[in-house]
Amino acid sequence: MKYILLIASLLFSVACFANTPVITQQQLLENQMSDNAYTIIDVRSIEEFNDGHVKGALNIPHNQIEENMSVLEELKDKTLVVYCRSGRRAGLFEKALTEKGFKLKHLEGDYLAWNEKQLPLIKK
Repeated sequence: MKYILLIASLLFSVACFANTPVITQQQLLENQMSDNAYTIIDVRSIEEFNDGHVKGALNIPHNQIEENMSVLEELKDKTLVVYCRSGRRAGLFEKALTEKGFKLKHLEGDYLAWNEKQLPLIKK
C-alpha cells in the first residue's frame, strides 16, 4: 500500500508541476555537499517541519509567502529547492514564486519519498 501511495504521489507531483524542474533525492544529497548548495524550502506547517525535515531546510509554509517575502527576497539570486508532503502545497508555492522571478527546483517525490527511502531527517 505504501508503494502505491508513493507512486501516486510521484505521478501527481510530476503531472501537476511540470513547469518547475525536478531534482532527485540523490542529486539534492550530492548538492548539499558542494560549495554551491541550493537553498531548501519546506513549505509544510511548522508542526510537520518539526516532526522531520531535510537537513538545512528553511520552513516557510505555503500560505505565508507574503509574510516571509523579505526572507525570500534575500534568496532571490539562489536556486531554491521546494518540497512539501506530497507536492500540492509545493506546487502552489512554486507557482507564486515563479511569477515573481525566482529560480526553483521541485524535490522529486517530496517528503513522502524522502522519508520512504529513509534519507536523513532532522527532528526537533
